[in-house]
Amino acid sequence: MSLGEARPLGKIGVSLVGMKTLEALEAYLREIGPEARFELSYKMSESQLRGVRPHIERRVLSCHACCPSTDFFPNLASADPAVVRQSLKDMESTLATALDFGARIVILHAGYVTDSAMPSTYAARKALLSRPEFLKDIRHAEGAICGPDYCETPHYLRYAERAKERLAALARRYAEAGARLAVENLNPRVGYLFHTPREMAALAALDPDLWLCLDVGHLYISSFAYGFDFLGGVKEIVATGKVATCHIHANSSGPGIFRDDHESMDSPGFPLEEVLDILIPSGANLIVESVDDLGRNTRLLENARAQRRAKPLPIHPLPTQTRKTEPK
Repeated sequence: MSLGEARPLGKIGVSLVGMKTLEALEAYLREIGPEARFELSYKMSESQLRGVRPHIERRVLSCHACCPSTDFFPNLASADPAVVRQSLKDMESTLATALDFGARIVILHAGYVTDSAMPSTYAARKALLSRPEFLKDIRHAEGAICGPDYCETPHYLRYAERAKERLAALARRYAEAGARLAVENLNPRVGYLFHTPREMAALAALDPDLWLCLDVGHLYISSFAYGFDFLGGVKEIVATGKVATCHIHANSSGPGIFRDDHESMDSPGFPLEEVLDILIPSGANLIVESVDDLGRNTRLLENARAQRRAKPLPIHPLPTQTRKTEPK
């Protein structure tokens, strides 16, 4: 496909992270019908996966690592070999799950600014991020939000570079198996990696097989923490041509307010129409990641896509890429 050529429209789906019961899934299927598509959640156990399989088989677009759920998130930035080994093992299990359900995209929170394994439960994660090693970088206490220079600090950059080396190798492994590894931008919490448009563009250029998941709610929070233009950031990331899928939700963030609420995407103050003007022509999948009103949010995306035609989007060519044969 040549640069600037109109792309096929991406698919619309919903993350199962917002569905607490099998009854909720069945109600969603009745509301949306045969067009319903899904993303497997990092909170799903093996028994939950077995329970939903008859309802969603051949309808799964993507899978959020780790799936099945694990006690810890992958941390590809760690200097602890045991943490890295377990992270890669869990990513192999996730790849197997994705392929088993027919998903061809796996979303990953790539790593953290610590050598420790990162707990997958919020309470344990919050306790770890309250340790002294993180406190010096917290600019806003509520949410442990970083300051605008955080991603340029030497300590942060050391962990980011380690994560990048391992991401490139893992992306090639996934590509060989027929799946795309898509790194998600995280909210600007101290200890988390990859918050900004510039960082995501650098990841896009890292390896031909490495893709992106653009979480617009997280980017919205980051725009207030780092001071960049939100819609400009969306455009910058989409212009890489490497956005495989998007998480769509809103939040009540604003100047000095940093909240990852996962509200309905048309919540007051969130520039949904402008965001979709950028995302829909890109051809990326659009995944509802709100916690409530999942059917209505899905309809919002379907209606928005029906009102827009795929049109040429300026895509900046990636720089010439060479594969690394050895890690640094």
